[in-house]
Amino acid sequence: MWNGFIGQRIAASAKAFRWWAIALFLVAALMSAAWTKTALNLMHGPKRLDEAALGAISDPTPPSRDYATVQGTDPTPTGYAEVTTETNDAGIVQSKRTTADYMVLFVGKRALLVKVVPGNKATTYTGTIVPFPSDVKAKLASDLADDPKTLADFLPVMLDATDDYGDGIVPVGIFVIGLVAAGLWTLIKSKKYRENPESHPICKGLSQYGSLYTLVPEIDEESKTAGVVGGATITRNWIICGRTVMRRDEIVWAYKKRTKHSVNFIPTGTTFAMVVRDTRGKLIEIANSEQNVDSHLMGWAEQMPWVVFGYDSKREKLYRKQRAGFVGVVSERKTAVQVGRS
Repeated sequence: MWNGFIGQRIAASAKAFRWWAIALFLVAALMSAAWTKTALNLMHGPKRLDEAALGAISDPTPPSRDYATVQGTDPTPTGYAEVTTETNDAGIVQSKRTTADYMVLFVGKRALLVKVVPGNKATTYTGTIVPFPSDVKAKLASDLADDPKTLADFLPVMLDATDDYGDGIVPVGIFVIGLVAAGLWTLIKSKKYRENPESHPICKGLSQYGSLYTLVPEIDEESKTAGVVGGATITRNWIICGRTVMRRDEIVWAYKKRTKHSVNFIPTGTTFAMVVRDTRGKLIEIANSEQNVDSHLMGWAEQMPWVVFGYDSKREKLYRKQRAGFVGVVSERKTAVQVGRS
C-alpha cells in the first residue's frame, strides 16, 4: 500500500526531515566546538600568567588557556588608540570617540601590550590573550626603528582587557540547545513518518474523505496518468500539492494571483499562481507562468462551469465569512448544469 505515489511522497518527506536533522546537529556541533575553549576557560577562571609563562609563548597563536590575569609594573601609555569615527552621507565627520587605549605593561624583563578601556591604567589586567595586532606592530616597528632591543622585548601576543571574556556565550548556548532540540524533533518526525505513514499530514488530510486503505490505492492508480503543474500533481479526482490534498469535485473557486516583486522599491519581476479553494476552506496555490495559469483556468472553466472563476474582494469576503452560502450557490449551479446536460 505504501509503495505507490502517496508512499513515495511520505518516504521523500521522511528523508528530507532526516537530512534537516543532520544539518541542525552539524551546525550545533560546529558552534559548540568554536565555543568549547571559551566555556572551559570560564569554568577554570582566568589563568595567572607570570614572566616565565608569558616568556614561554613564542608562537603568536593564542594558547588554549587564553583567559588570563597578568600582573606587572610601570604601566605606560603607548600613545596609540582605537578611535571610532562617524560620518554622514557626505563624508563629513560627525563624531569621534576613543574606544580603546594601548598600554605597555612590564612583566619582569618583557613588555606586554595590553588593550584597555580608555583611562584604565593599572598594574593588573584580566582579559583574552590574542595575537599582536599587525597594524600596531608595524607602528611600533617604525617608531622603535632606532631601538631594536626594546622592540625585541615585546611579547608576540597581546592581552585584550576591553571586553568581558565569554561575552555572548549564554545566548550562543541557548541557540545551540535550540538547534539540538529542533534536530531531535525533526529526527523523531522522520522516524514517525517511516514507521507510521498514516501520521503524515497527507494521510491526515486524506482521512477526512474516507478510509486510507481505499483512497491511497485509488490515488496511486490515478497518479499513473496524472499531470504535474507547478509542483502540484493533478489526477482525475485529486490535487496533491505539498502536504495539502483536495478533491476536484469539491472545488468552488479558482483564480489567478499576480505578485509583483521589488528590491528597495525597484521592480524585479512578477510571478503568477493559480489559487484553488474548496468547500472545506482549503487553499492550494500553484505557481506557474501566466500563460499556463490562464490556460488551466480556461480548461477548468469548460470542465467545471459551475465553479466561480476570477478574484474580487467581495467574493473573498463572502468565502471567508459566509462560506456555507458561497458553497450553496456553487452547488446549485452545479446541479443546474448537470440537469441541463442530462
